[in-house]
Amino acid sequence: MSDLRTIEVALPNRAYPIHVGAGVLDRLADLVAPPPRAEAVALITDANVAALHGDRVNDALARWDLRVEQLTLEPGEAVKTPASLTAIWRWMAGVGVHRGDVVVACGGGVVGDLAGFAAATFHRGVEVVQVPTSLLAQVDAAIGGKTAVDLPEGKNLVGAFHQPRAVIADPELLATLPDDEFATGMAEVIKHGLIADADLLSLVRDEAETIVGRDLSTLSRVVADAAAVKAEVVAQDEKESGPRAHLNYGHTLGHALETLAGYDALPHGRAVAIGMMFAAALAVELGHPDRTREHRELLEAYGLPTGGVAHDLDDVLEVMARDKKYDEGLRFVVLEDLGRPTLVSNVPETALRKAFEAVRA
Repeated sequence: MSDLRTIEVALPNRAYPIHVGAGVLDRLADLVAPPPRAEAVALITDANVAALHGDRVNDALARWDLRVEQLTLEPGEAVKTPASLTAIWRWMAGVGVHRGDVVVACGGGVVGDLAGFAAATFHRGVEVVQVPTSLLAQVDAAIGGKTAVDLPEGKNLVGAFHQPRAVIADPELLATLPDDEFATGMAEVIKHGLIADADLLSLVRDEAETIVGRDLSTLSRVVADAAAVKAEVVAQDEKESGPRAHLNYGHTLGHALETLAGYDALPHGRAVAIGMMFAAALAVELGHPDRTREHRELLEAYGLPTGGVAHDLDDVLEVMARDKKYDEGLRFVVLEDLGRPTLVSNVPETALRKAFEAVRA
């Protein structure tokens, strides 16, 4: 495959590859060996992905010459619950998945989180290969080992770090992605450019029409470049004790908005887009250069929202205080300038209120 690009997540004790390229799914068995003691594959997907790509995934896995068991979940964030996790554990026990076997998570961020968390905990840890089928998952959610389920009190409050054996990111799969889901993935791409990669930011700005049109060559570069940002940050900080927190740019407010709206009512990328506009306004209040125009132009180019929040700040702050990123007070990622993220805490309430007004309805 001439356009195959392999990015290493260079963790000291657990390095693994991200393979990106058109048609890479069909070469899964060539690029990733199953665990040496594996007898079975637990393929976890959802109904939408199974209908679109199920045959292709099963054909790729057949070349491992292992027994394949498939669990098909209902699509949507509403399924990412402890009850679903229990159902997956019981299914894995019922079909005879053992510690030496392998889970394959084929889907978007919901499937990746659920299957990854199940793999992290079943038999105290089973290998997992991530095959992300959404843009958001290919550039972010499938990379770095974060797995979780939601609670009514907050998003991703219960989870585990469980690094995959490999990530197979095939941009061909994005051709069937609905436009709103494609846009939600572009929010994470834009975030990666804003915090770390000026070239990616230029690509996203200059080639918006080509990217929205799903040009495969350009899209492959976008996925690989954005995935490389995530890989580099994860390699520096596997468990979010330092630089990895910068990947939460826009997420502190974004997660709160998702919780208040109901997880299926406000897609993750749209919430993060609003969260980044809030963070840009907050940076100005804290004395940093005003980059709100750049944020707005980039987000609007991909049909992402830049405001419209109807909730009161006090309600938002209450949800933020339950977030897993809370650490002796609310913490926010802001940009000292483009490509220069920093973590701030003890932010004056007046600054928070002024920044929040910038994204109010």
